[in-house]
Amino acid sequence: MIDRHRLTVIYYHSVGPVKPDWEKSFLTVSMELFEKHLVWLGRRYKTISPGEYLKIRTGEMPPVKNPLLITFDDGYLDNWVYAFPLLKKHGMKATIFVSPEFVDERAGCRPNSEKLAVDSGSDVTTPGWGFLSWDEMRFMEDSGLIDIQSHSLTHTKYFVSDRLAGFHHPGGNILYPAINAHPEIKPYYIGMPDLGSVLPYGFPLFEERPALVARKVEINPDFINECVALFRDFDFDSYDPEAAFRLAQPLYEAYCAGDRLIVGRETDQEYDDRVTREITLSREIIGEKLGKSVDFLCWPHGANNDFLHRKALEAGYRMTTTGKARGVRRDDVTRIPDRAVVDLSSPVKRARTRFRMRAFSGQAPWYQLLNISRRVRNI
Repeated sequence: MIDRHRLTVIYYHSVGPVKPDWEKSFLTVSMELFEKHLVWLGRRYKTISPGEYLKIRTGEMPPVKNPLLITFDDGYLDNWVYAFPLLKKHGMKATIFVSPEFVDERAGCRPNSEKLAVDSGSDVTTPGWGFLSWDEMRFMEDSGLIDIQSHSLTHTKYFVSDRLAGFHHPGGNILYPAINAHPEIKPYYIGMPDLGSVLPYGFPLFEERPALVARKVEINPDFINECVALFRDFDFDSYDPEAAFRLAQPLYEAYCAGDRLIVGRETDQEYDDRVTREITLSREIIGEKLGKSVDFLCWPHGANNDFLHRKALEAGYRMTTTGKARGVRRDDVTRIPDRAVVDLSSPVKRARTRFRMRAFSGQAPWYQLLNISRRVRNI
């Protein structure tokens, strides 16, 4: 008898040529490698949608042998340009989790690799970097192969304490502080020639956490301005983190001693209201734009807990991803099983991929071995 709870889930982010100056280029898998994955997976699994899996779990649909859920996080433009034509070529389904604040609001469908190959007959080049538009999502949904679901509203991180983590400098990663300060750039930041210019060098950076689990703090703007002024003549051409901390330490300690560094802390009610809005609005916007029911939520950065999961169910979602939550029961019909990364680049990594895919889907004895290893790590 086929186990109704069994499901193998894998995830990707970006597919296509690597953009070297993008701080998240490590998320990109080449077209050639992605197609090799699809061929390997296609010989072993049958792809289904989250809705089909839910029906299997609830007994509304008969189980299938070796079901596979292919997922993509974030909704990058290359999911349309490169991944979708390959999924279509191999007749395989996938789910894309998107955050409405990152959706490109410009109308129309940009050329994808399938169209460019037909029109030009030459090597395919990307039409640009960025995020999906609503029209591109509608087109993919209409194919019956792609299911668009929620990845929350903002997909960001916030400062959560007065622990100084560093300072903005050339080559540094300031994605989340930058898009928090200028949310209008979110759908377009990947194509910006210099995201680093959005905030001044010397901008202080603090401990941060994913938005849905963060209790936000507001840093005193006077400290930020004074800190930036301190670094006006700093040698950023040969940035030295220790020298930067030494320069800012007297100012930082003075603000801490006077309890002036943090000027606002999110209350329990403010946090509750914000995460409710994050979870609810994403579902409503995607549903309205695409004319569909949005029933599944993937937690950004995997950050979630029982409180957030209950919030999602109250908002109308049917299932959420397990993410980094621990203690989730395999028979919990409101949770999508753990997601694995496919890596076939060496015999060892291929074996590890097979182990994780089997263990995450609940297959014995791999599932039991995984639980033992997790318990040992927590001792």
